[in-house]
Amino acid sequence: MAGFAAAIISQPADTLLSKINKTKALPGETITGRLIKMAGQLGAKGLFTGMGARLVMVGTLTAGQFAIYGDIKRALGATAGVEIAKVTVS
Repeated sequence: MAGFAAAIISQPADTLLSKINKTKALPGETITGRLIKMAGQLGAKGLFTGMGARLVMVGTLTAGQFAIYGDIKRALGATAGVEIAKVTVS
């Protein structure tokens, strides 16, 4: 879930970063002005282009990182942290 949230939140900024790196600025144009102009041209739908692939990539990477983190903590005998604890009902 954390990976999906991170992917969704950061997608518009990453889309704009890719766009701004591919285009040249006009004389006297500021970065902020360029970003605002590009965001307006892309619209909300355009800012989330490629979201499916990003969800798969970031979701699996984040899940893998948490799995490795949990395995290392178990191997070292560390106390529980972010892992889901086993719940017993009595």
